[in-house]
Amino acid sequence: MKSQSGLGGYGVSLVFSQFLHVMCPCLYRLFDVSKQVVGQMFVHGVNVFVSDVGSTRSSGNACVFYFLHILIDTTLGVSPRTSPSSESLMLYVAGVGAIYLTLHLLTWLFSDKLQLKGFQSGQYGSPPSLIYWARQAAVYVVSLTSMKLFVVLLLASWRRLFDIGAWLLSWLGNGDTAQVVLYVFILASSVAS
Repeated sequence: MKSQSGLGGYGVSLVFSQFLHVMCPCLYRLFDVSKQVVGQMFVHGVNVFVSDVGSTRSSGNACVFYFLHILIDTTLGVSPRTSPSSESLMLYVAGVGAIYLTLHLLTWLFSDKLQLKGFQSGQYGSPPSLIYWARQAAVYVVSLTSMKLFVVLLLASWRRLFDIGAWLLSWLGNGDTAQVVLYVFILASSVAS
């Protein structure tokens, strides 16, 4: 699953570099993709942790919690609709906005305001610096954390989502295998889009 995210990220990096007519060395692409892989591993870990804690505190099903986290992570911000309703637009802007605003605010703060080097995304110096990569990865993970906080607040404030999630998973029966296949399908769909 993580390798699919890495391959998807590498594919996006290749297309992006071709689109911009920029021929970056492979090390720069590897740095870009590895930031995405680190971010995906972080999000997965947070999803598992929050699902476990949430299901333990509420006597709920951890699979429903995890399913809802994946569903919200991969839908709010993957692709905006051509004519979204005002509610779905607000959720889209809040989820994506949390990542976007945090990423740009921290980059501005460190790069422009504090005049620190290595925080501009995709700029690793010459030769590429692992320290610059770590700085950018840290900013990216903090941005993802802001998105995860939004998702947790959404789930905490709209408890009806758990009933919807349980109903959606009930169609798969009691087998864990069918649920895992569904999770992989959702993740593969988000990587492909």
